[in-house]
Amino acid sequence: MAHLAKTVAAIVLLTGLVLGLSSDSSAVASAKVEALAKEEQAIRSVPRITIDELKVLMEQKAVVVLDVREPGAFAKGRIPGAINIDYTQILARGAQLAGEKRTIVAYCACANEMTAARAAVDLAARGFPGAKALKGGWDEWVSRGEKVEK
Repeated sequence: MAHLAKTVAAIVLLTGLVLGLSSDSSAVASAKVEALAKEEQAIRSVPRITIDELKVLMEQKAVVVLDVREPGAFAKGRIPGAINIDYTQILARGAQLAGEKRTIVAYCACANEMTAARAAVDLAARGFPGAKALKGGWDEWVSRGEKVEK
């Protein structure tokens, strides 16, 4: 990951030089690339839990299941008991989870749980460290034939 960030930064710097940008502009671009690389690393390092692990937490009532898909997708079907906060609204609406002590598990319907992991990073920024992403997300839940709430 660090190697990739350095490579991209070098490309940005060279592009800036070729286009005649000042070294200050290239430095700003390089800093942005580095920040994006750190953000991507934070997203990739969000813990994932399996569906079986989630079901245990659900049975123990020790989890908040957070569906971060769009409201239309949520309305068509969701994991039983899930609440919906569209991933684009996590920072704005995260306060509705204030005081929550249970584990928060976010899920989405995208490759590698990236949207759910992004939501977990945003939740950590709102003071909810330890949020997790559901491995396989909604697609895996449905393909396993798990119960769906509408």
